[in-house]
Amino acid sequence: MKNWKPFVAGIAMGVAAAATQALAADPIEVKISYNQPETSPGWQEVMKVFGEELAEKSDGRLKPVYYPGEVLHTVADGFRATGTGITDVTSAWPVYQANSFNLFLGTELPLALPTSDIAAVRALNELYPEFFKKEYERLGVKLAFNAATPGYDILTTKPVKSVDDLKGLKIRAAGGGITEIVERLGAVPVTMTISDAYTAFQQGVVDGIILSTADQVAYRLHEVGKYNYRIGVVRVAIPQAVNPKFYDSLPEDLKTVFDEAALNAAYNYQKMYKNLTASALETMKEEGIEVTEATPEDLAKIEKMVAPMYDAFLEKNADRSPSGADLIEAMTALRDKYEGMSDTEILKLKDTDPAEGLR
Repeated sequence: MKNWKPFVAGIAMGVAAAATQALAADPIEVKISYNQPETSPGWQEVMKVFGEELAEKSDGRLKPVYYPGEVLHTVADGFRATGTGITDVTSAWPVYQANSFNLFLGTELPLALPTSDIAAVRALNELYPEFFKKEYERLGVKLAFNAATPGYDILTTKPVKSVDDLKGLKIRAAGGGITEIVERLGAVPVTMTISDAYTAFQQGVVDGIILSTADQVAYRLHEVGKYNYRIGVVRVAIPQAVNPKFYDSLPEDLKTVFDEAALNAAYNYQKMYKNLTASALETMKEEGIEVTEATPEDLAKIEKMVAPMYDAFLEKNADRSPSGADLIEAMTALRDKYEGMSDTEILKLKDTDPAEGLR
């Protein structure tokens, strides 16, 4: 009688191998969520492009699944959503968890980061491993990529020609250092998320918003406020986080794909903002928004009004290692370094001299 065992065993091994191969071929889903709608530049030019690059560079092994417009969670809940796996990649901003951060909040000190949008994210990438990584990952996430807003200006429903005109006005702020800046400028800070800002502005709960000019138009706040006071007083770090279990489970080659796409997304974010600022100013001009550039004298006055924030930061973080003084020294050196370089020169560094240790 013919022995069928080797034949049956061979079939079983073949089926098992085919099943293993099929499983290996299944794409890995990447849940990408975002606070802005799918029509927003942030989604179209950054987050969606990031997902597309993941799919393309992985030959389809990474499959982005998109959730724009806060359908999974609010922007203020980004850390929890990422850390618990509700999403894999999303906005997780220290400004909404200010009590959980120390050194990272130093980036919100007035005029701390370079004036160039491109230079700002390069500086953040260099600073992150030594100064920010430990406290960011303490919240149960990893950094996906750094980004920063343009300098913050103030949009109001009442005429503002100088910093003196801000006295007593109720100004929406995001919290943390931004709230303190508003207070030091003589206004009354009202802390709320950006998702609630439009309605509050429209209903007169606040008289103004402190936010980058680009985002003032992106969030349609110029439909309410008619006076734009340009002071560029501070930037806000707006990093995107990735779920650690998701990232750590990726094969090494897919981690490389993720890292490359994330770095490109960081600079896409900054290029988007640079273009949006120019476009926003044009929109404001067309729609009759009165734009006032702060005079050198007014800017000098503002600098003196907010200067105590540096002293307080240094005192609060004196005993840390690295210390607040170490951070300010490093930020000042990078700001001075990149003020003398063009955006084109800085962009070349992401390929010739990439920042290490982000994850």
